[in-house]
Amino acid sequence: MRENTPLTASSPSALLEDAGVAVGQTPQQLTRVGAGAHLCVIYERFEDEMTALVPYVRMGLERGERCICAVEARDVEAVASAMAARGVDVERERARKALIFLSQREAFLRSGDFIPEQMVAFIRKLEEDALAEGYTGLRTSGEMTWTLGSQPGCEQLIRYESLLNRSLPGSHWLTVCHYHRSCFRPEIIRDVLRTHPLALIGDEVFENLFYETPEMMLGEESAARRVEWMVTQLKRVRAGERTLVALGQRLAEQARENARLYEQAREAVQVRDDFLSVASHELKTPLTPLHLRLQALKREAVTDSIEPLSRERVMRMVEGAEQQLRKLAVLVDDLLDVARLTAGQLLMSWEDVDLAEVAREVAARFAQQAERVGCELEVAADVPVMGRWDRLRLEQVMTNLLSNALKYGAGHPVHVRTEAGSGWAVLEVRDEGIGIEPEHLARIFGKFERAVSGRHYGGLGLGLYITNQMVEAMEGHIQVESQPGRGATFRVELPRRPEHAA
Repeated sequence: MRENTPLTASSPSALLEDAGVAVGQTPQQLTRVGAGAHLCVIYERFEDEMTALVPYVRMGLERGERCICAVEARDVEAVASAMAARGVDVERERARKALIFLSQREAFLRSGDFIPEQMVAFIRKLEEDALAEGYTGLRTSGEMTWTLGSQPGCEQLIRYESLLNRSLPGSHWLTVCHYHRSCFRPEIIRDVLRTHPLALIGDEVFENLFYETPEMMLGEESAARRVEWMVTQLKRVRAGERTLVALGQRLAEQARENARLYEQAREAVQVRDDFLSVASHELKTPLTPLHLRLQALKREAVTDSIEPLSRERVMRMVEGAEQQLRKLAVLVDDLLDVARLTAGQLLMSWEDVDLAEVAREVAARFAQQAERVGCELEVAADVPVMGRWDRLRLEQVMTNLLSNALKYGAGHPVHVRTEAGSGWAVLEVRDEGIGIEPEHLARIFGKFERAVSGRHYGGLGLGLYITNQMVEAMEGHIQVESQPGRGATFRVELPRRPEHAA
């Protein structure tokens, strides 16, 4: 059985197959049985016998072998019916002589006496005929209850089984011998197990640890060789035990891995649900005032008022609407950026850029917002810091960090600084706000992650994630230092000439 190709080495069943242990249902186990095999079926009921015989025969027919079944004459139709009921086209196979039924007398007692050597020669001739007629091999099965009769030679049953083991290796022939356990004496069943390398009991195919070579059974083996065989069997048992231990360890590891993956999936679903909740809230936040302003403008336009709508009032309403639209656009852009990053479709446009200039320009855009939240915005970026980067992504990094600083450092100064080094450039944004708890520092750059409650601070939890991804795309890295109540410092370091920018 070990000559067949095992399953993938990574699967638990592969461990059993590597050790020569059959797995699965009876038909699946029989797929590992090929030419040269010698099996015994030890059964208690006719149904049990058919459970073994039918898949054995069907498999032979599918492989292009001729199948010959030796049964008691009165049982031929019962066996044929059992095969037909289990999907074998008995009439067709018998008509083309791929399936042949022989009575026990036709198979074993053709000359009246049972002579083991003549029986082996007869089967050899059947094999030659099958190959000559275009079959891929010969598959035989024999119901052995005929040996319970008084015909001469029946006492040589075990000798016959041993001689088969000398003839089968290297042939295109395999055979299975059927023994009704209740009909045979225990001594016979014992010797049957000693003479069959494979045993089919119930619905399981076993590699028989009790099998003895023909030399042992016929008394031709020395004591030394028998000792060697016994030691080999002990080693096989221990190897099987090791296989089961390895299988248990593999299953335990797999169970732990499954538990870990389940927990990750559960957390991911929770993050998704939280994000959808936050996203729906954040998207509605600018939409609600935008809707109110447009409604107010519509009411002013359709009111039958003597006084015309003043230009200043219209401008205030439009500017308010534009402000909410900008907020909405930022949220949508963040979502699009995440989608591009996830799909690996973020494109970079490399050009020579002054980091100090970008810092000053972005800070100027936030001047009104800083004043509104009570933050004094200090920018130390007077010296040019030239490098080759994507200007749009660089502005996005600066925008996200400065927006983050104003949000969590409201009422306190915010400091922006750029610095040029040999081969590296530094962008630093520092606030003096609420700071970050130590246990949150490791995860704030994750997707949809927050270090504070979303009820008190808006946003999708994407800004720092996108920032980190942009910095990495420009081959840099970002670090954060913070203490609760003492603000946070984000430091971005970028190579001035990234390899990809070349």
